[in-house]
Amino acid sequence: MEQAGRRVMSAEIGTTPATDKLPTGDCAFAYFSPLGVMLRVEASHPRLIEAVAAACRGWEAPADPQGPTLHLSLKVGPVPVDDTGPLVDTVGLRLSISGDVEAHADAGHGQARCRVANVGAFEDPAFREQVLDCLILWLLTRNGRTPIHASGFVVGPTAILLAGRSGSGKSCLALAAHSAGFPLLSDDTVYLETGRRLRVWGIPRPVHLFPEDAPQLPGAAIRLRNGKRKRAIALPAPPQPVTADAATLCVLHRGDRASLEWLDPATAIAALGPLEPGFDLLATEIEAGLCRITRRGAWRLTLSAEPKEAIALLAANLPRLIEHASS
Repeated sequence: MEQAGRRVMSAEIGTTPATDKLPTGDCAFAYFSPLGVMLRVEASHPRLIEAVAAACRGWEAPADPQGPTLHLSLKVGPVPVDDTGPLVDTVGLRLSISGDVEAHADAGHGQARCRVANVGAFEDPAFREQVLDCLILWLLTRNGRTPIHASGFVVGPTAILLAGRSGSGKSCLALAAHSAGFPLLSDDTVYLETGRRLRVWGIPRPVHLFPEDAPQLPGAAIRLRNGKRKRAIALPAPPQPVTADAATLCVLHRGDRASLEWLDPATAIAALGPLEPGFDLLATEIEAGLCRITRRGAWRLTLSAEPKEAIALLAANLPRLIEHASS
């Protein structure tokens, strides 16, 4: 298709764009819908569009026609070289990334732009996650998708969210829930849509565990996550995005045996403690999101040394959990 003298493309929303159909001209654009939000991407080369397709794969869903349209511009050009890799800086609604990349995002205007040294820069999954994921999520989390520091799985239309600080056992529980047959939302962060409706979103990613907690699987790479060495356990991609229209929150607590105790909303939110770095940038939005999903109460989930015991306890109490879920 021609537009203003440029070759353009438009990917089908919620599908994986066919790379054989990508244009080869000087400029390309495509529409994606990560977490159900429209994202228009314009790039100076089709391979940059492919990189966005790879970044969004598994967490696209039909966009809300009444929602915002976000914009991302990708170009190839000279960038500052830095052996330390991408460094992120934030001021208010603005974000910048430097170091082998030059990128800026303004969530207030729903726009981001990025320049990389070559068209293959994002073929490195770590670099793609550090830059593309960062830019896209910066825009999304300030335009209707509030991050909650929790792992989670779904039972029908209900999300069971397992919230706790780093190291509290969220990822181990996520892997145990997956092993028990529950569709997984995330092992660390879920996203709340709380505008005209409540919807809980997840992004399919490997489960990251401390090496001593991880099963010894061939090809499970060791990665640095938030300054900590974690083993990445890849899980089969779900056939379609995992979402939920109701949620119940479990606050994690360490103990000798697995147990479940109902909490009133104020006690549940207080038990979560202060927000960790990064999440604290959205304190107002996260507080509102937590109030929304705990308005019918929440639960204290005490963990034993075996994550599967906690998941079995939750499975045995699903009627109670679903009854108290907020929607």
